Amino acid sequence: MSSFSTLNQKTMTLLSTSSVSRFCVGTSLCLAATAAMAAHPLVSDDTGTQGRGHSQFELSTDRDRTRTRTDAGVERAQSTAATYSYGVHDDVDLGISVPHVYQRAPGEAHQQGLGDVALQAKWRFHAGERWSLALKPAVTLPSGSHGKGLGNGRATTALHLLAQYEAEPVTWLVNVGGTHNNSRDGQRKALWSASTALLYTPHADWTLAFDIGANRNPDREGPRTQSYALLGGIYHLNKDVDLDLGYRRSLQSGPVTHTVGAGLTVRW
Repeated sequence: MSSFSTLNQKTMTLLSTSSVSRFCVGTSLCLAATAAMAAHPLVSDDTGTQGRGHSQFELSTDRDRTRTRTDAGVERAQSTAATYSYGVHDDVDLGISVPHVYQRAPGEAHQQGLGDVALQAKWRFHAGERWSLALKPAVTLPSGSHGKGLGNGRATTALHLLAQYEAEPVTWLVNVGGTHNNSRDGQRKALWSASTALLYTPHADWTLAFDIGANRNPDREGPRTQSYALLGGIYHLNKDVDLDLGYRRSLQSGPVTHTVGAGLTVRW
């Protein structure tokens, strides 16, 4: 179930002067760094790779709805991403994710266009009978318009450690990592994130998932720590094609974000 994918939230970096938008930036930036390779709709990533000479293409879309606790303002955003990964070695994948971002804040004109492109890799350096470990470096390029609020304005780098434990029909994932946020907007530069997920496969055609995590908020005006919980399901049409659905909700105090996402994954 290895995948390079973008998150809803995932590779969206929404930048604007509104408080709601600043919240979305923080959530999106950290989740992007964490989830850029996770099997959609998850944020936590597994240690699986494609295998030498094999490819995967994923098309995903995620819609965010953010409402503050102090007013009736609602910000809506959507990211649709195309992600391709290729196995250069049995234990090494390289990938690229290209997002299209749409956002609309109360009282402001909507903005849409190319978001920040992500380049990423995954190296599985340990594969035991039940435990496996991998490293995941990633770079987001400032391809999205910073002036329109569609990108971070500068390149961002991240490195995450992935752990996976297999005990069929259950898989346990744990991710920890850090992001260097080279922002143009005075945000925090040193960010951390941690997440864990349980995947349950009651039947060969279905995988159910629960994912929870937290991260340092880049926005100095918001809560220091952000958190989320996610429920999702993946339907395996066959060994090479998956369909997925997911719902995620922010848990920390402040603006509440609800995200619904869907995706298609094809391997060959």
